[in-house]
Amino acid sequence: MNVKDQTAIENPDFRDLTVGHENKWVAISSDYKRLLAVGDTLLDALKQSSNEKMKVIVKVLPAVGYAPIVVGVK
Repeated sequence: MNVKDQTAIENPDFRDLTVGHENKWVAISSDYKRLLAVGDTLLDALKQSSNEKMKVIVKVLPAVGYAPIVVGVK
């Protein structure tokens, strides 16, 4: 998937996918609909979701929300 071909998702809400994963790294599909992996470290989440070329990596923070990192490999 080419990054230029993607449409922006305004205000994505993936709280349902991150519930119960506080202080973990999670990988979410680029359409924000599927939880791909959960890991204690960023590297764990990346390794577990390595079969997905486009994904969003999120550190789930307790009581504050999340800190997203977008990872894309062509």
